[in-house]
Amino acid sequence: MDMQPPFPLNASAQPSVLHSARRLLRRLYRKVLLPAFALALLASMWAAARYQLGQEYDNSHQEAVLHSQSLARTLAEHSNHLLRQIDHAGQLFRLKFEESGGSLRLPEFSRPGGLLDSVLPSRQDLALALLDANGRIIDSQGGYFDPALGTGALFQNLAGAAAGELRIATPVVEPNTKKWQVQIALRLNRPGGAFAGALVMMIDPASFVQDYDRLNVEEQGAVILMNRDTGLSLLRVDDRLLISDTLDFQASSGSGAGSDELHLRQPFDQVERIYSSHDIPRYALIAVVGIARHNAMARFERLRLRYYGVAAVGSVLVLLFTTLLMQQSRRLRRSIHQANEAQRILRSAMDASLDAMFQFKAIREHGEIIDFLVTDVNERGAQLVGRSSAELLDRRITEVLPEVRDEGHMQRYIEVMRTGQAAEDEFELGFLPGGVRWLRHQVVPIKGGVAVTTRDISPRKLAELALRESEGRLRTIADTLPAMVAYIDADEVYRFHNLAYEREFSRAGQLVLGRTILETVGPARYAGLAPYVQRVLRGETITFEEEDSSDDDERCYEVVYIPQHGGEGEGGNVIGFHVMRQDITVQKREKQRLLKLSQIDALTGLTNRAGFLQKLHDSMLACRENDSLMAVMYMDIDHFKPVNDTYGHGVGDALLKAFSARLTSTMRVSDTVARLGGDEFTIIMERIAQESDAATLAAKIVQAMRVPFDLDGTVVSVSASIGLAFYSDEELSPAELLKQADTLLYQAKQGGRDTFRASRGRKVSMV
Repeated sequence: MDMQPPFPLNASAQPSVLHSARRLLRRLYRKVLLPAFALALLASMWAAARYQLGQEYDNSHQEAVLHSQSLARTLAEHSNHLLRQIDHAGQLFRLKFEESGGSLRLPEFSRPGGLLDSVLPSRQDLALALLDANGRIIDSQGGYFDPALGTGALFQNLAGAAAGELRIATPVVEPNTKKWQVQIALRLNRPGGAFAGALVMMIDPASFVQDYDRLNVEEQGAVILMNRDTGLSLLRVDDRLLISDTLDFQASSGSGAGSDELHLRQPFDQVERIYSSHDIPRYALIAVVGIARHNAMARFERLRLRYYGVAAVGSVLVLLFTTLLMQQSRRLRRSIHQANEAQRILRSAMDASLDAMFQFKAIREHGEIIDFLVTDVNERGAQLVGRSSAELLDRRITEVLPEVRDEGHMQRYIEVMRTGQAAEDEFELGFLPGGVRWLRHQVVPIKGGVAVTTRDISPRKLAELALRESEGRLRTIADTLPAMVAYIDADEVYRFHNLAYEREFSRAGQLVLGRTILETVGPARYAGLAPYVQRVLRGETITFEEEDSSDDDERCYEVVYIPQHGGEGEGGNVIGFHVMRQDITVQKREKQRLLKLSQIDALTGLTNRAGFLQKLHDSMLACRENDSLMAVMYMDIDHFKPVNDTYGHGVGDALLKAFSARLTSTMRVSDTVARLGGDEFTIIMERIAQESDAATLAAKIVQAMRVPFDLDGTVVSVSASIGLAFYSDEELSPAELLKQADTLLYQAKQGGRDTFRASRGRKVSMV
């Protein structure tokens, strides 16, 4: 008895199962893998964007802390300098008081050009009072002093304090002016060291925190001076001055620049700020500056919008690309299916073709090809040679068409098989039935032989005669065009040009037709044209501008190169290219004029920021090439804002124009004067002989701006502060050189304005 297998499936069923599994995997790949890859790419892109934004946030925050710390250091230096001046004034009064046996009085001490002016050049508006040992006010000037001042804690503390120790008391409200005043007192002694009384000075607390030009605190920034012992704080925000004893800061935890940050425990307004401090240990004070967070982090906010915008656009592109890939995949599968269908009808198409088609198999003897055997032929091919398909199949070519050997066609077939490269040509045959014919012949190598496609092109050749007649008409039309038109072959030889082209080159006595581009335009101009010629001969359509300075009148042309392909369509080799040249000199000059207008400041007529930056770049480049010396001045108008605030923007604009006119008349004709914006001006001085020449001119500008400006009946007095930087051949960018001048301007304003600061090498000259 025959045994049955345990399963109904036999071995032949296994390939079917494997085929089904492969089809399932392909479907999963098409439906799951590509979308999953796109989602992974999107996730990684957004994660990278978030990480980079975190880094940018940390950097922006760190820069804000460092900037706040720098401003706090400047405030500390300013306050310390002011207190030292007051301290010196008090010590000098104490010394002279004791030397005079207690007879020195305030009018003698504070008279113009007296002792007070010698130690207090900034001339602070101090209110002074002299108290005797019993606390009575025996002399006062410059303000109101409470008669009960001698009974207060400040005077009592001085009575038991060491000599020479300056005491700063809690601010009080001056009854006459209703303004806050800080009391500063110094103990006075008799010659034997006994307590003789006190010198009390009162100063406006705004003097410590009001110098915004030095601090450059942006809008809503806070400037604070805190007493370490009493906790009392002087606070200035914009134009508001506050005095508080409730401000409390705590240091930031962590390391690095962020550890210098302070945090306000209880905010005094709704503005979030980044604070940093600097100690004034000698007077037990702390200088604190807070920058509004929305100003400090503005750059980060712009970066965040840009990063998220780029990520969003990238996400859209990824999704779009994924969708296109999936659609393309479906199209590819459909194309494969169509290709299979096309193969099934190929034979039918071959028989219905307008071309005669043959397949020849090589016949060899001793390794050499001696003949070809006809292995396939369509109906049109049989008609071409005047035989039936049955008469041609499996017969040698030399038997049915012996002329093929004699006229070299067989040798061409052998060459195609040897090189593996298809060959195509056109020729005339007279041995075929029907008389002389022109044929287009294409030979393609196949395994063991060649495939030949032949088409009767006799009608086309007859049409060429008609084409020659149309060329004459084309010449007439081309010669009427105002543009210059020409045709250049692949060897860069002029084969055609219209009348306008001939007129252009005949002006120089040149003949164009039959000459190469190099021979026509010369080596200098050809060097500029050669890259475009090479590109068009590779099949690329080119449009560019050509400058022609061959005669006295420089001209500009818009040139278009259009490739001419041989054969049918754009797949053939480039056999030459068409040239169209049009004179655009007028349009070019108008464009340059408009560009120049875009670099002029509308209010003052000076060069604007864009024009200045371009000129600075060009001047620095010329300075390096010529090994010369140049200078850049950066200046602004001192006290311009009060003029604007007091008289209005109309007077402010008039001041800017008058200032510009006076500045221009002060400078050399070769210097470039520009307005960067607001009340900021810059000057580029090229080819200066020595640094002192520029310094002399800067001093001249400062002197000239001291003369009041009469603005249609409104007379205003301003001054100028200037930063002067020099450049020869250092490795500096224009932005770095301008930053040097800006820093020197900042130092000039620190020095009291109405002056300039100049750099010499790497040092700064205090002028």
